[in-house]
Amino acid sequence: MSMADTGKCVVKIDVSSETNYFCVDDVVYYRSGMTADFVVRWLWYFEYLAALVKVSNPKRKVTFYKGPQDILLGKEWHEHRRQAMIKSRATRLKKLGKGVVDDDFFHFKSQDNEKAITEVKAQMAALERDEYPIADFPEYINKIKEYVV
Repeated sequence: MSMADTGKCVVKIDVSSETNYFCVDDVVYYRSGMTADFVVRWLWYFEYLAALVKVSNPKRKVTFYKGPQDILLGKEWHEHRRQAMIKSRATRLKKLGKGVVDDDFFHFKSQDNEKAITEVKAQMAALERDEYPIADFPEYINKIKEYVV
């Protein structure tokens, strides 16, 4: 599948750490939601930015990626993540409810279990009302000035 076949494209420039080339240290430039035509027209500029970062950081591996956008962003990501969190909280609630509490003399463990159950129920209620804070992916990152001297 080429970039022209998909609706949205992404451009990403990242740098690895100086000691481990297989570990991405930071994303220097990231832009998503672009058309393939826009990426092809401005490809020289994105390659120029990657070259600037490489010249300024000679001991780091600089990776330039352009291609189809295959991750969810914005409202799609928020809804996907919210559904996954509701499912995980329901599983945790089920485990807390099924588990046999090995209680001590003062019933501290059962009190802790009840406290955890009420906390998970409150989180699930907030997720269902869509009031629980969920971190979103940024659609645009530009840290070129930090990496170009």
